[in-house]
Amino acid sequence: MKYYRFFKMFAVLAMAACLGFSAAAQEMPESEESADRAIDEELKWIHAEAVVFTEIATKTKIDADLAPGMVTVLKGKDLESKGVRTVFEALSLVPGVTTSINSVGDEYVIVRGIGGSFFSGNMKLMLDGVAVNDVLSASGFAVYHIPVAQIEKIEIIRGPGSVIYGDYAYAGVIDISTRKTGSQIYAGYSDYGSYSGGAALSCAVPDKNFNISLNVSGLNSDGADVYAGKDRLYEPFAGFDFSSFSQAPGKTNEAKKDRFAALSLKYKDFSLSGQYVSNGRGDYFGLIHVLAPPEERTEISHEHKAVEAKQIVTFSENFKADMKAGMHVYEYEMDYMLGLPPVDLLGFPSGSVVDGNYTEREFYGGAELICTALGNHTILAGTKYSEVSMKDICAAATLPESQGELVSLDDETMWILKDRTRRVFSAYLQDMYYIAQNFALTGGLRYDDYNDMENCLTPRVSAVWRLAEHHILKAQYSESVRPPTFTELYSKGNSFIKGNPNLDSEKIRSYETEYIYRKPGTGARITLFCSELEDKILYPVYADTFSGENIGYRNADSTMKSKGVEIEVEQELRKDLQASLNFSIFGYRR
Repeated sequence: MKYYRFFKMFAVLAMAACLGFSAAAQEMPESEESADRAIDEELKWIHAEAVVFTEIATKTKIDADLAPGMVTVLKGKDLESKGVRTVFEALSLVPGVTTSINSVGDEYVIVRGIGGSFFSGNMKLMLDGVAVNDVLSASGFAVYHIPVAQIEKIEIIRGPGSVIYGDYAYAGVIDISTRKTGSQIYAGYSDYGSYSGGAALSCAVPDKNFNISLNVSGLNSDGADVYAGKDRLYEPFAGFDFSSFSQAPGKTNEAKKDRFAALSLKYKDFSLSGQYVSNGRGDYFGLIHVLAPPEERTEISHEHKAVEAKQIVTFSENFKADMKAGMHVYEYEMDYMLGLPPVDLLGFPSGSVVDGNYTEREFYGGAELICTALGNHTILAGTKYSEVSMKDICAAATLPESQGELVSLDDETMWILKDRTRRVFSAYLQDMYYIAQNFALTGGLRYDDYNDMENCLTPRVSAVWRLAEHHILKAQYSESVRPPTFTELYSKGNSFIKGNPNLDSEKIRSYETEYIYRKPGTGARITLFCSELEDKILYPVYADTFSGENIGYRNADSTMKSKGVEIEVEQELRKDLQASLNFSIFGYRR
C-alpha cells in the first residue's frame, strides 16, 4: 500500500508538471478529483494487465511488452513454483532459446540457432548488472548454476544487444538479479550423494536510506549414474584396434561442486557489490571423447570474482548520471585430467594427463547519462573503458618421454600465447522518442575501439506501436559484433585447436517483428526474425588427436542466414493455476 501511495503521488506530480504548473507554487491542479480518478483508472489497468517491468532494453524501467526489442522476464518465485532449480534450467522456458551440454559438461545457451562452439560464447551474461563474460572463451559458465532460490528475476534479450552492452551481446543478453528483500534459509539432500543449501538475507534501515543483502549457496554432488557407450578408442586407426585400452562402456564422471555468494550494500545513491561464483565438475564423457576411469571428483572449474562501486548523481528530476568502476577476475583450472590412457602404439606408454590454470583480470570504469528533459525523448548516453589482461598461466602434462611424470610446460610449449591484453574504449547513444502516446521510436549507435581488433560501429532502430488496448506491434533492426576470444586467437601447441591471430570479428544483422496480444489472464506473442551472419568464426574440423593434425579457427567465407518464428502463449486457468506454451522453429542456409 505504501508503494501504491507513492506511485499515486508521483503520478499526480508528473501530471502537474506536464500541465505547466510551477513546482514552487506547491498547489494542486483545480481538477484534482478528476485527475485522481484518471490515475486510479490507470493503476487499475496496470494491475489488471499484470505488467512486468524491465530495465534491460533501455536502462530505464519500462513495461517489458512495450520495451524496444524482444524481451522476456522470468520471475524467481514463478520459476520455483514450476520446479525449476537453476538459471540454466530456467532459460529453456524462453521462446527461441535452447540449451545443450557438450562432452566435458560445458553448458551452452543457443538463441535462434546461434550458439557458441568449443571455448566460445555468443551471449552477454550479467549478474546484478555486472558482466561475467571472460575473454578466454566469452562463456561465463558458472552463473548458469545459480539456484533460482537466490533469484529475483532473469531478464533476457533475444537478438543483438551490442548498442548498450557491447562485446559478446551478439545472440542475446541475460541479466540475473539476486534477491534484495526478505530472508530465507534452505537445505536439501537427494540421491547420488547430492546435498545443497543456501540463504538469502537482507536488512533495511529506511531512516538512513541504507540496505544490505547477502546471498549464499552451495552444492556438492557425486553425479548421477550415467553410463556411456563406446568411445573414440573403438574407432579403427591405421589398421589398429585400440578398444582394449578403453574404459568404455562405463560410468561418466558428473561430480559437481558449486559455490555462490553475492553481497550488496546501498547507502543513499552509493552502492557497493561483491560477487563470487564457482562451478566445479567432472569430465563427463572425456576431454577428447575418450572415457576416463570412473571417478567422483571435480576436474574442471570456472571461478568468477567481482567487485563494483556505483554512484548515482542526480542533477535534476530529469537528468542523472550513473558512474561505476569495478574489477573482475576469472580463473579456469584443469586438475589432473585424462587425455589418453596408456597406449604404447601412440607414444603414450604411461598415458596422457593434463593439469593447468589460467587467470585473467579486468579493470573497468564508465558513466551513463539519462536525460528525460527534452519533451518526449528519453536519452541514454554512455562511455566505458575496459582492460583485460592474462595473469597467472601454468600448465603441466605427461609427455611420451616423461615416464608418466607431469612436466611443466614452458612458454614455447604452453597451450596458449601468454601476456596478452585487450583494451576497449566504448561510447554509445540511444534515444527513445514517443512520437505519440501509443507509438515510440528508438534509435541507438555504439562505437568500440579495440587495441587488438578492428574498431566497430553498431546501430539499432526499433519501433513499438500500441495498436489498441490489447494489441501491440514491434519491429526492430539491429547489428552486433562478437570479437574473437583469446582461445580463438592465441591457442597453440596442442592437437585439439590452433588459434588464428588474423581472425575478424563476427558480425550479425537482425530483422525482427513481434505481435503481442494481452489482457487479464491471457497473453500471446508471435515473433518473426531473420538474421544475417558474416565472418562467422568456425570451429576447426575436428583435429585428429592421434595424427597430431592442427586445423585452426577461420572466418566463414559466405554469409549465413537464420530465419524463424517464435510463439508463446500464456493462459490463467484459475488464480493459482496457469498454462503456458512456447514453440520455436528456425533454419540456417548459406
